[in-house]
Amino acid sequence: MPFSLLALAAVLASAEAAPVDLLQPGLYRLDPEAYLSAPPAIAPPGQAYRQRVEHALPVAAKVRYAYVSRDRQAGLNKLVFVTDAHYREDGNPVHRLCRAYAFPGWNARSDAQPFCRTHIGTDGSEAVIEWTATRFTVRWDDQKRATGTEQVPAVRTPTPEEAGICAIADVCAPEAYGRSIQHYEVTHYRDGFALAQARDYQDVLYLPNAIALHGHAGQEGGGTPLAAGSFVAVLARTPSWYRVEQVAADGGSRTGWIDRDALSRPLWVEQAASAPGFRFRLGFERDTQDEARRVLTAIEVLDARTGERVQVLRDFDAEPVLAGESNLLQAVDADADGHADLLLPAWSGGAGGEGTFNVFVFDPATHRFVFDPARSDP
Repeated sequence: MPFSLLALAAVLASAEAAPVDLLQPGLYRLDPEAYLSAPPAIAPPGQAYRQRVEHALPVAAKVRYAYVSRDRQAGLNKLVFVTDAHYREDGNPVHRLCRAYAFPGWNARSDAQPFCRTHIGTDGSEAVIEWTATRFTVRWDDQKRATGTEQVPAVRTPTPEEAGICAIADVCAPEAYGRSIQHYEVTHYRDGFALAQARDYQDVLYLPNAIALHGHAGQEGGGTPLAAGSFVAVLARTPSWYRVEQVAADGGSRTGWIDRDALSRPLWVEQAASAPGFRFRLGFERDTQDEARRVLTAIEVLDARTGERVQVLRDFDAEPVLAGESNLLQAVDADADGHADLLLPAWSGGAGGEGTFNVFVFDPATHRFVFDPARSDP
């Protein structure tokens, strides 16, 4: 694979797209009266509505708080409703509240990323989430139920002209022929939340397995268990650790660190490329959208003599690759300082396009590899 740092025009255009207005990250509190503010539905001619308002959140969920993360680069909010520990989703479409949502435009739900999308479909089974900077509402489509038909009698006899039109075009003057009014009960399902405490939540993680919460990064053994199937908000990250916060049903929280190796267990593949004193492995995870592809998520730097981990690199962008493409790392002196640096493909560039690379330069002072954004994103 030849060394190249030319950016693909389409990738740059996407990166420069206007940012999406997002919710501020933090802890949100339910406004118990917000559901009463649902706007009434306007009945068309020939119909009459009796309006009702209900909570959008199922009573069984016992939701009082929600928390939201914001990823400006991805243009994405993730939202978690803090439900009762025993709550399970109801199959009834009106009450099909997921614990976690991602928006706008999320359409990538999977076992590893169990965030529901919001009202992309048209069958009314998905929640609608609307927001400003510090408030959001969740609602379901209105439910309309027929309650009867009212017959309104004529108040005069038809004119000859009205009689002709009624006979030929079936357009009959209501005052002369009477009319019927279809009565419906329309129920609005709505709840609102307001920001209670701003928090710099960068992401929300789902924990498929139980994992230990540690008091500080690098701690081995012990820790407080976090239950499988729960969610945590990310406050900070290093290549090896997440600083996270888990919110309780009463709005309280606990904060600590979780080991990224314990959360994500990639397939490690030895690389042919090496550098003086180092050998390397790449970590791949399954692409949830395409079983034939894998996602490159980590680089492991190993001591060439002992095989022990010296460093791990994460949080770089890389396009999914075919499962057979595993030997992707290059060792090249990208900054011409006499030391081997690391190159990994980022974006392929498509048919006829120039691909881009992630570049990690070697720092002789620390004996560590450091991501170089200038060389990675020309």
